[in-house]
Amino acid sequence: MEKVTKNLIIEVLVGIVIFTVAAMLAALFLYPKPSVFAGLLLGMLLALSAFLSMALVLVNAMKSSDPKIVQRNSIIGTSIRYLLLIAILVIVIVYFQSQINPVALVIGVFGLKAGAFLQPVIHKITVRFAKRN
Repeated sequence: MEKVTKNLIIEVLVGIVIFTVAAMLAALFLYPKPSVFAGLLLGMLLALSAFLSMALVLVNAMKSSDPKIVQRNSIIGTSIRYLLLIAILVIVIVYFQSQINPVALVIGVFGLKAGAFLQPVIHKITVRFAKRN
């Protein structure tokens, strides 16, 4: 994997963590329940794992020269990600609703989107920091 790709992946992962920290700070003032923090943490873990899964599928797709294999692997990877996410959400709602807040879990998973949106900002900050040193 190229250094640029690794840096991009790390920047998105940092964005997911930043979003989760911001959501936890907001929850601390708005709804400070342990189940909310557990939901945000589990959502963050799901967002991190989903992003890493997407990154691996894309890196493998770039290595392949057959478009049919790329399409098949992408569809399989996406299907597995969504099925696992839905299964975990259903399990949390049915069995662990008192320990893990399902709404906070979904908000934590939205960290995946926030991480993607924060990546350009994080990239600019890291480039400026690298130029100083």
